Amino acid sequence: MRSLEREQMEAFLAVAETKHFTRAAEMLRVAQTTVTARIKGLEERVGKPLFERNSRHVDLSPAGRLLLPYVQRVMELIREGESVTRAYGRFEDRLVVGSVYSLWDHVLFPVVEVFRKEHPQTALRLITGHSDEVVKKMMDGLVDVAVLFVPPQHTEFEVVPLFSSTMHLVAHRDLGLRERVVTAEDLSDLPFIHLNWGPPFDEWFAAKVGKLWLAAVQVDHASLFLNMLLAGTGIGFLLDSMAAEHLQSGVLERVPFDGETPLPERTVYLVYPKRKANAKGVQAWIAAMRDFQV
Repeated sequence: MRSLEREQMEAFLAVAETKHFTRAAEMLRVAQTTVTARIKGLEERVGKPLFERNSRHVDLSPAGRLLLPYVQRVMELIREGESVTRAYGRFEDRLVVGSVYSLWDHVLFPVVEVFRKEHPQTALRLITGHSDEVVKKMMDGLVDVAVLFVPPQHTEFEVVPLFSSTMHLVAHRDLGLRERVVTAEDLSDLPFIHLNWGPPFDEWFAAKVGKLWLAAVQVDHASLFLNMLLAGTGIGFLLDSMAAEHLQSGVLERVPFDGETPLPERTVYLVYPKRKANAKGVQAWIAAMRDFQV
């Protein structure tokens, strides 16, 4: 099979995103016939139909769903290469840092500011995503260093524990739950908001409430979760590193939770490819993280 052309891959991604050939053409600023021709050419290259079409919408075919993540990664590598080339000569170095939403919002911003002041000649790119997404980008060479809750189990990576944060059940002070001891059985009757913090929290929580238990409200973004707690709409399990400011001000309060086993801690890890251990930018970021902890 011949290599895929960039324009064909761009058309494929546009149709996959919009689920519509006309909207994809508008996105790419080309004629719809051009998008159709590019998709047809790509389908001829791979020997499979990539979309299932009807009068109302367009969906990826099984072959299209299989191809999609590879095309996304290839295009991201191309764009990253273009970005690196454009930065050449303007900056002495370039560093791509990846992390999860909650750590950017509540831990890493101060580190970024210090790093920028101390290394103004390093072009910095910050990438946000779930841990597995960040790790995949690091394996593809798109991320130089990462700060994660869940480190990869791979011999190519150096994994350094940074710090651990305890966790407590918290609620807005207006809910008046500070004096109440809450049990796992009580969660069904309270305005409980669930955020799965990943291992070991998810195992601990499942052991408490049962694997089939379903919360009335679930979120997957730590900042949204915190904002809901601050608005007084519910209670939930929150890391002390995120709650500290609001506990000190009195807006949030710890709610006693009655359990036979204590709540687990979450450890934050610094991760980088071993092949980049001596890279100037990576070493500078490691130093900034260690200084922050001190």
